[in-house]
Amino acid sequence: MFCPNFSKIATPLTNLTRKVNKYEWTEQCEKHSRELKKRLRSASILSLPTTDKDFVVYTDASRSGLGCVLMQEDRIIAYPSWQLKTHERNYPTYDRELAAVVFVLMYWRHYLYKVHCEVFTDHQSLKYLFSQKDLNLRQTRWLEFLKDHDIHFQYHPRKANVVADALSHRPYPVPKCLLTLPSDLCEEF
Repeated sequence: MFCPNFSKIATPLTNLTRKVNKYEWTEQCEKHSRELKKRLRSASILSLPTTDKDFVVYTDASRSGLGCVLMQEDRIIAYPSWQLKTHERNYPTYDRELAAVVFVLMYWRHYLYKVHCEVFTDHQSLKYLFSQKDLNLRQTRWLEFLKDHDIHFQYHPRKANVVADALSHRPYPVPKCLLTLPSDLCEEF
C-alpha cells in the first residue's frame, strides 16, 4: 500500500513511543490518528509480487532517513522509508547506505529470502562489500546477515535514483505556486 506523507502524519504518534517524551494523547495526536486511519483505508495497492521472479531494489540513505523501492518486472511493489534514530544519524555514509540495504532485506524478508535480488545503490563502494577485509563490528554483523541472501550490488548514479532518493530525504515545504494548480494536474505530477 502507498500512503502519501505517511511519515509526516505519523510523526506525532511516533514521538509518543520515545522514552524521553511523556506519553500524552493530545488533540493533535487524535487528529493525526484519524487522518492516518482514513489514508490507510483508502491507500492504493501498487502491484502484487510473484515468488518465481527476481526482484530489483533501489536504496538510498540521507542524514535523516532511508528510502527503498521494491520492483519486479518494472512494476513497483512497494516503497517504504525509515526515519533514522538519533544514533543512526551519526553513522558514516557507508554504514547508512549499508543500513538501507539491511533494512530492505529485513523489511521484505518474506519476499527476498532465497530469491535473486539486484540491489541498486548510489554508493559505489558497496559493490565491493563482499571482498573487503577491514570491516567494523556493525558491518561484520550486517555482512553475516547479507550472506543469507542472494543479492548482487549494482551502482546507480544519484541522479538516476530519483524515487529512493526522494524517499530518504526530509520532505520540503510545497511552494505556494504549486498549491494553486488544479488538483488533477498535481496528482498526475
